[in-house]
Amino acid sequence: MFSNDLIIKIINYLDNNLYKKVSIDELTRIFHYNKDYIMRLFKREIGFTIVQYVNNKRIYNSLPAFNSKDLSILNISINYGFYSQEYYCEIFHKVIGVPPSTYYKFINLNHDISEKDISLIQFNVALLEYKFRRINEYLNNIPPKSTIKVLSVFK
Repeated sequence: MFSNDLIIKIINYLDNNLYKKVSIDELTRIFHYNKDYIMRLFKREIGFTIVQYVNNKRIYNSLPAFNSKDLSILNISINYGFYSQEYYCEIFHKVIGVPPSTYYKFINLNHDISEKDISLIQFNVALLEYKFRRINEYLNNIPPKSTIKVLSVFK
């Protein structure tokens, strides 16, 4: 089965505006579909709500920033589209399973981190990578353009 063209357009729009504030109402105005329909279809096709998709993508994209010793968690949160460090930390903890400070220790090979936290981080990062790989596959499963065949009875 092919991917839904509307969902492909929405994901592309969200990815192109990932670090801006995008509302569901804005999506309804741009794509001319009912708000409830867009939200239900997106959840069914992708497995995330639109807000979950955006937050998960932002968190996933922010992970390499922890390699930099120059960036604080506040800087990372702002650079990746979150408007407060508290909200970033809350979403980060939901998605990765540990606070950003624990992830920072993990990335920098700090031995002051439990095996449980290490396993949790590895599992959740691998799960995120899997989900976004599946979404990329979804985006590449575009239906072929239909060709119109002209039939002539006057040959």
